[in-house]
Amino acid sequence: MALVAIGLGLVLFVALDARRRTLSAPAVHPRTGEALSTPSEIAPLFIPPAPEPAPVLALPSPVPSPVLPSLPAVRPQPPVYSPPAYQTPPPAQEQPAPARAAGEPALVIDSTSGNSGRRPPADGEPAAKPGVSGTRTGVGVLANRATTVPQGTLIPAVLETALDSTSPGLARALVSRDIRGFDGSRVLIPRGSRLIGEFGADTQNGQKRMLVNWTRLIRPDGVTIAINSPATDPLGQGGIKASVNSHFFARFAGAILQSALNVGVNLASRAADSSVIVALPNMGTSATPPQNSNDIRPTLKVKAAASISIFVARDLDFTGVEDRE
Repeated sequence: MALVAIGLGLVLFVALDARRRTLSAPAVHPRTGEALSTPSEIAPLFIPPAPEPAPVLALPSPVPSPVLPSLPAVRPQPPVYSPPAYQTPPPAQEQPAPARAAGEPALVIDSTSGNSGRRPPADGEPAAKPGVSGTRTGVGVLANRATTVPQGTLIPAVLETALDSTSPGLARALVSRDIRGFDGSRVLIPRGSRLIGEFGADTQNGQKRMLVNWTRLIRPDGVTIAINSPATDPLGQGGIKASVNSHFFARFAGAILQSALNVGVNLASRAADSSVIVALPNMGTSATPPQNSNDIRPTLKVKAAASISIFVARDLDFTGVEDRE
């Protein structure tokens, strides 16, 4: 049985293989009498001929355009100004002066300048007022520059004495820095020089600066000079800053007390069943302070050792002293 099965299997395999080959064979078969024709020779490759060059057209050379001669530049003529005809007015004829009576006084008018005979101001004299026409000022040269302290110099100093404006008095101060001449070559006011001045007691309401006028300067070597210059603060502001006592209570205590008394009198004199208080501000002396309250002036005080400056009000010339050294 096994052999039979193997035999049947081989037969089946052969049949299936034959059928497979029949199905896979090409559908077109060449005819038996036809022979395959093969070309005997290979045709040569066709190479196209080289193109001929394009003909070159020779263009005629351009004819140069004729050059026109340059015309000269035409300059515009400046306009000629012709002034209008001017007619000169006829001269005015002077009217004859009216006849003057025999006894009538004559009026003479002087049209010449009033400054023709004026002499220039001497050294130290004040110049004329600038508002007057025709006046002028001349220049000058500061003489003895090395031995002159010019006007406007600030001399720093320190107070030695305290100041109180309750009563007028004298003041003293010491120069705290060397002061040189105009050209700076010499020390004319050495440090430690003493200043003598005076102050008043006529202060005004609202015044806050003490006014001191320094009259004399004494150097350590004994040389003295009158300076007559005012005191300023270190920045040059007029006067010395002081502490102010305005005496407020002394000036208005009487008025306040009088007003309080008037209110008390009104409270005491009003009716017991009335709740209205009548106060008349213009009655008596309640509205105005005492008459002598305006006489109380504020008191200014400056402590000792305060820093001040002296504004030199005129040129200080030390030539007579410095030339002897």
